Amino acid sequence: MDRASSEFTDIVIEAYSLLRQQRLVDIIQPIRENLTEGETGWEFMCVAKVPCPNPKKLPGEIILRVVIPETFPGEPVEFYPENVNAFPHQDAETGKLCLPEETLAPLDASRLVCYVKWALDWLKDAANGRLLQPGEPYELPDFSRKLLESPLPTNAPFIFEESPNSYEKWEPLLGTSGGVECYWGNGISAIFAVRFHQKDGLLVRESDFALQVLNKERKIEGMWFIVRDIRYERHRPPQTYGEIDRLCSSNNLNFYTLLEETWKLNNSNKFGILLIGFPIPDKVGEPFTEIHWQPLLIQNLKGFRSQKPKPRLTGSARKPRQIWKKLKENGCFSPSQQLPWGKVENIARDRLYARGAHPSKVQATSMVVFGCGALGCSIAELLARGGVHQMNLVDSDTIKFGNLCRHTLDGSSVGLNKALALAKTLSRANPLSRIIGYSARVPLDSQSDQALRQAIMDADILIDCTTSEAAFQWLNQYAVENGKRLISLFFNFHAELLTLCISGESISCRHIFKDLYYAVQQKYTPIDPEVYFYHPSKDEQIIEGAGCWHPSFPALNAHVQILAAHAVDIISHSIATKQETGIAAILKRKNLITQNGNQPAVCVKKVWGKDY
Repeated sequence: MDRASSEFTDIVIEAYSLLRQQRLVDIIQPIRENLTEGETGWEFMCVAKVPCPNPKKLPGEIILRVVIPETFPGEPVEFYPENVNAFPHQDAETGKLCLPEETLAPLDASRLVCYVKWALDWLKDAANGRLLQPGEPYELPDFSRKLLESPLPTNAPFIFEESPNSYEKWEPLLGTSGGVECYWGNGISAIFAVRFHQKDGLLVRESDFALQVLNKERKIEGMWFIVRDIRYERHRPPQTYGEIDRLCSSNNLNFYTLLEETWKLNNSNKFGILLIGFPIPDKVGEPFTEIHWQPLLIQNLKGFRSQKPKPRLTGSARKPRQIWKKLKENGCFSPSQQLPWGKVENIARDRLYARGAHPSKVQATSMVVFGCGALGCSIAELLARGGVHQMNLVDSDTIKFGNLCRHTLDGSSVGLNKALALAKTLSRANPLSRIIGYSARVPLDSQSDQALRQAIMDADILIDCTTSEAAFQWLNQYAVENGKRLISLFFNFHAELLTLCISGESISCRHIFKDLYYAVQQKYTPIDPEVYFYHPSKDEQIIEGAGCWHPSFPALNAHVQILAAHAVDIISHSIATKQETGIAAILKRKNLITQNGNQPAVCVKKVWGKDY
């Protein structure tokens, strides 16, 4: 080493020594403090050898800058090769190699050797064109921007939804351009691409975003065009205006004409959006399946004129055409300037719910949830986040601070109607679903919202979480008369038991409850009738303070969530398997520790169930 060993941590000294012993690379600059601005830790330079000649024409010896983090071995080791760029699994700006998941590397001194081996494998695969093999998931080129001289006009992500279902509309339009209508999110810090038109104004497609997540008062007009391949060099996209201009020319598109049109659009924002689309496959080597949109976020004419200090322009230079000419020749749009690629995310359904969703049959089932208290909000949230397309929420009550310990909403909703506030929150979590709240009490009366009546009539399933006998009787009668399935759920006093009933094709929820009550009373179930039908005294009920307070039941939020999650599993299974029989079930929550205090018990168990 070229410095005193005491300046390095013991584990870094050991790791560096192990690497030198194995002679995997030739060290040409010994380890030293990392002097790069904004970085800490240590670095060294080495030479890695790859087979030569090779298909990608890489040199036989490649110089690597190796960066060891200050927190080694807690974080990844980074590698920056000289004159090796534009490959898959590589940062397009810095050239940093993208190596396997850090969790696969050991958390000891051998971690450095492991990373060096990975880097050598990466270089060999790059030289032989094996970084993306046929049949592997397709990897987008790297559009990340970390080294822009001027910041992006907004850091809000650009949101679109494209899938194989929409690709057929775009395939004939490769090499063409048009306009796009975008909207800021309603309570979501993002920009949504909603409607795409061709040059002649003909609608190409409209995205499937729920209306309630779009802020109709904040519209942004933009432009789009599609190239057949976005890669400018190997797997790297264009990095400068000059590069994208040349790429567009090869697709018979005039990039600067489209950029100027975008720049001139009269938006309330001080920036413009130019979308560059290109087709991508699901897997490497397979046919294209969807369009990917990548936004360029540019300062527009309005933004230029509102700069502070204002640009010094006189005479004809104040006219848009002269301003444009100045910006194109030696300003922010000149060929050497870096492209301001924006952040983007495709939230088509198959992507949005890839990490977990209810079966498609459940997602397509229209539901109305009555009662948005502790149980109702949990049931609604679990269904909505699982991808249910259409859900209406009904409750006449407002959120109070005392509700927050068991509700999924937070203090920002205090004083608001439970159903309306919950619908707004769940719409933000699920922008592709239509979730609407209604401030109403069940039974409905002659003055009830006609839109709510229609929503109930259109629904496939009604879910009663009201704990109101009057509401249950009305919903049961409505379900019988209109051929709807009714699901009713409620807790006992301490949320130790949850009762769930689902009406069947030939039996109502009311009849199922009667049979369930009788079974419990006659001790045909393992549930103690005194526990099941327990009525607490006034002293046991929760009175939150002085005033006209309604008593409540004592139960932890965790217990509510545990039972609600199991109930949703049963509901989802019933819908997904198209069961038409009625169902009754009693779920029992147990303490996690058994009486002897040693072994964890089963958390929730269905202690009784019956099909009808």
